[in-house]
Parts: sequence; C-alpha cells; structure tokens
Amino acid sequence: MHCPSQRLADIRFVTDIFTLVTGVAANTALLWLFLRERKTLSASQVLGLNLVVMDLVYLCIMPVSLIYESAELGQVNLSDSSAIVWQDSNTPHQLDVARDVFSMFNLIGCPMLLACMCTERYLAVVRPVLYLKLRKWEYRMAVSTVVWCATLTFCLATGLVNNITFIMIPVSIIDSCLFFLMLACLGGVVWSLWQPSPAHTTIGNQACSQSPFKRRAVGNVLVVVVPAVISYLPVVAMVPLIVYLIYWDIVLEEALCYVFESASMFPRLGLLIGPLFYLSKARQMC
Repeated sequence: MHCPSQRLADIRFVTDIFTLVTGVAANTALLWLFLRERKTLSASQVLGLNLVVMDLVYLCIMPVSLIYESAELGQVNLSDSSAIVWQDSNTPHQLDVARDVFSMFNLIGCPMLLACMCTERYLAVVRPVLYLKLRKWEYRMAVSTVVWCATLTFCLATGLVNNITFIMIPVSIIDSCLFFLMLACLGGVVWSLWQPSPAHTTIGNQACSQSPFKRRAVGNVLVVVVPAVISYLPVVAMVPLIVYLIYWDIVLEEALCYVFESASMFPRLGLLIGPLFYLSKARQMC
C-alpha cells in the first residue's frame, strides 16, 4: 500500500529514524546494564534480557529498510495516483519480505514477553506463595524459550506466505488476547492494592494496605500496559478492516489510507517499553 502523499512518506521516514536512534540507544544501554552485573541475573531480569535482544534483532533490519525507502521516495511518481488499491504481488521484493519477517519480533515476540512481565508482577503481589515457588530463573528461561519458538514460527510462516494478510489475522487475535491479559493483571494488582492486609496497622475499621511494594508493582504494570496499548491497539483495530478491503478488492480512499499508514507507525514505539520498565533499576545502578 502506498499513499499519494509526500508529506506522509516524509513523516514516516523521520519517525523511523527517531525510533531507530532512540531504540538502539535505550536497548543497548539496558543490555549493558544487565551484562555489567557481576551477580547472576534475577528471574525477572531474564525476561527483560530476552525483550532487549528481540528489540535489537528487530532494529537490525531498520537501517537497510530506511535506505530502501529513501530510494523509493525519489523514484515513485505520485502525480497520477487518484486512489489507493490494495494489491497482492506474487513476486514481492526480497527486502519487503525480510522487513515483514523481522516485524514479527515486534508484533509477536515483544507483546508476549511484556504480557509475561505483567503476569509476573501480578503473581508477586496477588499470589506471593505461588510466585515464590515459580521464582527460579529456570522457569523464566522455559517461558522465554516458548516465546522465541512462537516468534520464529511466525517469522518462518511470514517468509513462506506471499500474502501477509493471512499472517496478520492470527497476529491481531494473539495481540488482542495479550492486551486483555495485561489489563487483567493491572486490574488484579490494583484490586489487591486496596484490600486489607494483616501485615499493616489497622486504624479503626480500615486497614492500611497501600504498601510501597504494591504501589511500585502498580507503577511497573502501568509502565508496560499503557505504552503497549498505545503502540499495538491501532494496528489490532485496523486489521479486520484491512482483511475486508483486501478480500473484496475495494479501492481504499486517500483519507482512510492515511489512517492505515499512521497506525502502522505505532508498533515501533513498543521498542521503548522495556527500557521504561527498567528505568528505576537504571537510576539505582547509575
């Protein structure tokens, strides 16, 4: 899909450059903070390390993609484009295929790891006994292995299937389920925050349950949930309409095309969620 707007193409190009620079800087710094620790990584940091690696793998294709897009901007003639038509090309450009394959790290792997991090915070606050039993880093390694296998499976499927729409349908469903899971974890942590706790002093008939640990847990989950919803929800909301337009071969009006193109920029913001989640840790170490 190409929208006949040089301004929108320029905005997308500048946005990608900003995402590339900030994403590489933030995730590289977080990776350095993880690796410079002399002690063994904690169980929760295992998930964070895998998230950083996935972000950096996705960022590897962006410089080549930016060069390709800059070359396209100079060659595409937009003067006789009155409408935008979705087309299924039987011979897609190799770089387009590589870009779609690497996008699965951002669309599947990162949301799954973020959902695991929210679930971990939920168990630590609401189910502390179960959390202590599952606190070993080996369990986190097993979860990370499952996430990597699922992500690589989608990468392989994306490279083999010509029409990426068929891949985006299960991707949107999985992302939607992950959103509900993260929101449920946030609701559970907030609910636990306001419940009476016997470990705190009772004043009258009310108990002071707002412990610093629970408030910190709410902040940690919010740092993941809010940016994740902002980053991935626009694409999830647009995918059903995209499938409908492609299936019926409907001409896409210019205004709606801008909406689709703008929505495709949001998932790249998810590259900064991991560094935001560990911002407090970075402050302590620095």
